[in-house]
Amino acid sequence: MKKALLFLVSLASTVGLASASNNFSYTATADPAAAPDGVDQSATPVDVWTVTQTPNAGNTGGSGSYFGNPSGNFPGGNGWVIWTSPFGSGAGNAPSIDASTTFAGGALSIGQTVSLNFEMRAADPHGTVGVSLLNGSGNAVTFGIYGGEPDPSNTPYTGNGYYYSDAGSGGDVSAGGMGYQYQSEFNIAFTVTGAGTYSAVAGSDSWSGTFSGSLLGMDVFNHSAGDGSDLTFNNLTVVPEPSTWAMLAAGGMMLLGYRRSFRRA
Repeated sequence: MKKALLFLVSLASTVGLASASNNFSYTATADPAAAPDGVDQSATPVDVWTVTQTPNAGNTGGSGSYFGNPSGNFPGGNGWVIWTSPFGSGAGNAPSIDASTTFAGGALSIGQTVSLNFEMRAADPHGTVGVSLLNGSGNAVTFGIYGGEPDPSNTPYTGNGYYYSDAGSGGDVSAGGMGYQYQSEFNIAFTVTGAGTYSAVAGSDSWSGTFSGSLLGMDVFNHSAGDGSDLTFNNLTVVPEPSTWAMLAAGGMMLLGYRRSFRRA
């Protein structure tokens, strides 16, 4: 019996260590282009994001990043911010800016969830803002919105509100009924549910789909969204699931087999 108890204690310790090693949490402390730009779950300074700026065809307009709270509505204070600004008139004059990160624990595995808090301001027609999960080739899953909402006639997307695209969607399709969330924070979370499958919740929208490759990182994007498009994000987390209980349940089956073999001996 002592051996069995020791086995359970040992298993619980192993599960605890495994869970801890797969929990990552990052909070903004500086401009996402700075290094370091945040702290991790142990309050250790880390460089979470790499910022990439892409000019438009005419090399006009500007883009940038900072640490702040442009709407004043972001709970908990400041976050990472990326913005674009057009030069001249007309849609599509603004450049693009991306903040990307590679998951410190490696590619997401079945049961893991990655999430972050997200708040957007304006977006010019034909500009897009949102979040993508990345594989080795580019975007594996994207959630976003085109500027000009709630009037879909101003956008290349024929639906209303936010869209998603993935390996099986055949393009941009509606993510649900949530309307344009102007200066209103919401959480975006993706959970890997199986080999090449996932589920997602973004504000009041939810859907499930498929992806190709391995989910290696995340990209937050502000593509030609124009004046007043400051996009704020914070609290990036990657957590394991199923929980310790599921592993303990599996361990219980192992223990049962161990006890039966121990009795026969």
